[in-house]
Parts: sequence; structure tokens; C-alpha cells
Amino acid sequence: MERMWFGDAQLKYWNSWIVAVNVSRGEDNKAYGDIYFVTQSRDEAYEKALELKKAGNMGHITVMESDGDPRYVGGLEVCRQ
Repeated sequence: MERMWFGDAQLKYWNSWIVAVNVSRGEDNKAYGDIYFVTQSRDEAYEKALELKKAGNMGHITVMESDGDPRYVGGLEVCRQ
């Protein structure tokens, strides 16, 4: 598991469904948590979230979608190194 802000997770795992556990709110009401599971399938992400919720020991659980390709910001291509 990797603990990170949700905005950063959506950039790192673009075009995916992300299941996060132990979700909390930080500065400026931004959310962060432990990234538990990443998949291309929406159904698989929600199934995993339900399993974790039934287990009951992972705190607050959320599923989020990360859209698009982060290389393009405002119509410009961003180069990562």
C-alpha cells in the first residue's frame, strides 16, 4: 500500500479505477489514503471495496476513477522524466 493524496493517485494511475482505504481529510479538505487496489475494471474495483467493507478493518473505503491521459494538460503535452 502507498499512502498518497487522491489527486496524485489519479495522475499516477491514469485511466484506472482506484480503491483507497483508511481515507482521511487533510489541508484544504483534500482527501488522502492508502492505495489498496488499482484496476481497469469498474466492477472489479467495487467488488474489492465491498470485500474490504465486509472485513471491517480498513477504515473508510472509497473508489475513484482516474480519467484521461495526464500527459496533456490544457492542450499542451507534459513531459515526465
